[in-house]
Amino acid sequence: MTSQGLRASPEGIRAAKTALTDKTWSQHKLATALGITRQPVSKFFAGESVSRSCFVQICQQLGLSWQKVAGLPEGVAFEVTTKAQFQGADLDTLVREVRQKRQDKIQDQCNILQMLDIAQTVQLMDIYTNINVLEEITSLQWREASDLLKDFKSESDFTQLGGHKRQRRLPGLEAVLRHSKLMILGKPGSGKTTFLQYLAIECNKGELQRNRIISFIRIKEFAEDAKSYNEFNLLNYISQEFLSCGVELESTKILLAEGKLLILLDGLDEVPAEMADKVTIEIRRFTQTFYKNQFVISCRIAAQKYRFQGFNEVEVADFNQEQVEVFAKNWFVAVALKSSEDGEAIGNLFINQLHLPENQHIRELAITPLLLHLICLVFQVKDEFPLNPGKLYEQALNILLIRWDEVRGIKRDRIPPNLTLINKKKLLFQLATITFEQGYYFFEQEKILQVMGDYLEPLQIDNEAVIKAIEVENGLLVERARGIYSFSHLTFQEYFTARKIVESYPNYALNNLVSHITEKRWHQIFLLTVSMLPNANEILQLMKQKIDLLVAVDERLQYFLTWLHQKSSSVSICYKAAGVRAFYLVCVERSSCHRYNAFVYTSGYDLECALVGNIAFDPELVLDEFLFSTIACINELDFAFEHTLNDALDHAHALVITFDKAVDLVVDPKLKQVLQKLKKQLPKIDSNPEKFRDWWQAKGKAWDEQLRGMLIKYRNIGYNWQFNEQQKELLQQYYDVNKLLVDCLNSATCVTSIVQQEIEETLLLAIADIEKVRNSFTNV
Repeated sequence: MTSQGLRASPEGIRAAKTALTDKTWSQHKLATALGITRQPVSKFFAGESVSRSCFVQICQQLGLSWQKVAGLPEGVAFEVTTKAQFQGADLDTLVREVRQKRQDKIQDQCNILQMLDIAQTVQLMDIYTNINVLEEITSLQWREASDLLKDFKSESDFTQLGGHKRQRRLPGLEAVLRHSKLMILGKPGSGKTTFLQYLAIECNKGELQRNRIISFIRIKEFAEDAKSYNEFNLLNYISQEFLSCGVELESTKILLAEGKLLILLDGLDEVPAEMADKVTIEIRRFTQTFYKNQFVISCRIAAQKYRFQGFNEVEVADFNQEQVEVFAKNWFVAVALKSSEDGEAIGNLFINQLHLPENQHIRELAITPLLLHLICLVFQVKDEFPLNPGKLYEQALNILLIRWDEVRGIKRDRIPPNLTLINKKKLLFQLATITFEQGYYFFEQEKILQVMGDYLEPLQIDNEAVIKAIEVENGLLVERARGIYSFSHLTFQEYFTARKIVESYPNYALNNLVSHITEKRWHQIFLLTVSMLPNANEILQLMKQKIDLLVAVDERLQYFLTWLHQKSSSVSICYKAAGVRAFYLVCVERSSCHRYNAFVYTSGYDLECALVGNIAFDPELVLDEFLFSTIACINELDFAFEHTLNDALDHAHALVITFDKAVDLVVDPKLKQVLQKLKKQLPKIDSNPEKFRDWWQAKGKAWDEQLRGMLIKYRNIGYNWQFNEQQKELLQQYYDVNKLLVDCLNSATCVTSIVQQEIEETLLLAIADIEKVRNSFTNV
C-alpha cells in the first residue's frame, strides 16, 4: 500500500502544542529526538501535509493518538473495519479464544529444534539455556584498540576477544519485559532464533505476556512468499496465518488494532539482497501502523543497517561459564539421548575436561552456542577431546563459512561470486598471519584493507564489501568498536596463522616460527603447525636446537644440568630418564624459592607428566620430594621470621610435619639415624613459640647446613644453587619451552621414531651430555 500524507486537524494541532509544552520541548528538540530535520515538524504544527511515517512518529513521541490528531476515526487508518467495537470483557474473551486456537500451531512451530548433524529433532525446552544481553552495542562504541586491550590483564586472558567485561549483563527475558519494541542483535550461532522460539513457547504457555497472542514469523519465509505473490504485506501474511488456525480475518484485524499480539520477526539478515529494501519498508510501516503491539526482531549484528524508529537494541552476550555448563548438561541428555543419570555424568566429565589448562582454546570457542554444540558432538564420540584440535577448528570454520547457512537453506549474496570459498579462506589466513605476527589482536579497518589490497586487487573486488560480508555472513570478523575489528575468537586467529604456515611450507622458513619459541602467545601456533605438517621432523629439530642454545652460554646452568643428569641417572626406576630429570628440575625450583618472592615456580610437574605420566609415586622419588619440601620450608621460615611470629610459626609447623614424613620414608639406616638426630634438635613449637624463634635465629642456619650436608652426602640433593634473578627467569623459560617441545612431539601426526627418540633422550641435558648422546646415535 502506498503511504499517503497526513495533516493535523485544528483540534489535533492544539493537542500537540499542549503536549509539547508539557514536555517543555521546542519544535527543534522534538525533531532532534526523532532524528529528523525540523522541516516536517514545522509543517506538522502548521497543519500542512507530512508523510504518514513522520506524522505517526511525531504523535507517538508526544504521546498522542495519531488518528485523533489527524481527525480520523479510530481504526480507519489501520485499514481495519470492524463490525462492532470491542471493549473490555469482549476483547479479553476474543484474546482467550484466539490463544486457544493458536496454541497447537505455535507449539508445533516453535518447540522443535533441528540441530546441526543431529538426525532427530530436539524439544526446545529440553535444551534451552537462558541468554543474557548487553544494552550497549559493542560495534557502536567509540573506543581505540588500546582501550580494548586494557580489558585484559595479560595475553593469556584473551578467552573472549573484545569481551564484555565492562558491561553489565541483562537477562534476555528481562529486556523483553522492559521494552515493547526490541531488536535482538547477535553473532552467527549466538542463539537469537532459539531465544525467539523460547519467547513464543513461554507466551503460549501463559508464562509470558499471557494477555497477548503469539505471531512467530521467519522473515526469510515471509520474503519468499511475498515475492511469489508480489505482495509485501505483513497484515495479510499474519491474517492468513491466523486464518489457518480458524481465526477470522476480522478478528485478526481487531486484535492487531488493539495491540494484542506479541510479534516475533526472526532473521532480518537472512533476506536476499534484492528483497531487503521492500521487507525493511514493510516492517517499518507495519510496526508504526500497529504500534500498540509488542515486537521483537532478531538480526545478525553486522547486518543491521536500518534502525527502526522506537526500537531499543540489545546484543546477545557470549555464554558465561555457568551457561556453558547448563547447556552441556542438557545436551548430553536431550541430544545424545542419554538417561538423566548417564547424561549428567557425561556432562560433568565434559565440563571437568573442558576446564583443564590444555583445553583453554577449546573452552574459548564454547562461549558461542553453535560451536559449543559442535564441541559436544565431538566429545561424545570418545568421551574426550581430540588430541589434534586442528580438526575441530576446521570443522568449526566450515560450519561458519558454509554449513550453518546451508542446512537452513539460506543463500547469502553479499560476497562477489569470484571470491570462492578457497580464496576466502586464503584471505582469512593471510589476514590472521600478518596481524598475529605484528602483535595485533584488534585492528582498524584500514589495516584490514591494507592487508587485503594486494590479494583482492587482481579479483577486482570491493575490499570494504568483503569485510562486511565476512562479518555478516560468517561471523569470523567482528567489529568490536567503531572501525575496530578482531577475529571472533583468538583461537581462529591462531588456527588461521598456523594454516598459512603449513600451506606455505616448505617455502615458509620454519626458522621464522622457531624464533618465537620463548613467546607464550606463539605456543598454540607451534602446536597447531606441528599437528598439521605432513612431516614434523624439521621443525621439531629446529625447536630442540633453539631450546638448547637458551642456556648454552651460562656455565652455572650448564653445571646444574650436568648434576640433573647425574642425579636422575642414579635413581633406579623404569621411567624415561627425561621424565625423571623433569621431576628433579621442578623439585629444585620449588625448594629454591619462597612464596613471598618466587620468581621461578612452575605450574606443577607438567613436563614430567607429559613425558611419562605421574612418576612421583615411586618410593625413592617420594622421599626426595619430601626432602626438597623440607628445604623449601626452611627457606620460607627464614623469610617469615622477618615478619610476624604467627606467620613464622605456621611455617615452622609445616617444616616439622614435612621433615617427619621424610624421616619415616628413609630406608638407608645411616641417613635415617642422622636425620633423627637433627629432628631431636628442633625445640617443641607449641609449648614455647618464643623459645623456638630464639633457637632458630641462633642455630637455624647451622642446622640447615648440617641437613644439606647430609642430603648431599647420602642423596646428592640439597645444594644451594644460588641462581640470580636472570638465571631463575631463564630456567623457567627453559622449562616452559621444553614442555612445549614435548607437547609438540605428542601432537605431531608424522615424526620419525629416530627423531623422536633423539629429542626425548637429550631433553634437559647439558650441551656436553647432548653431544655424547648424539654420538651414540651416530655410532649406532
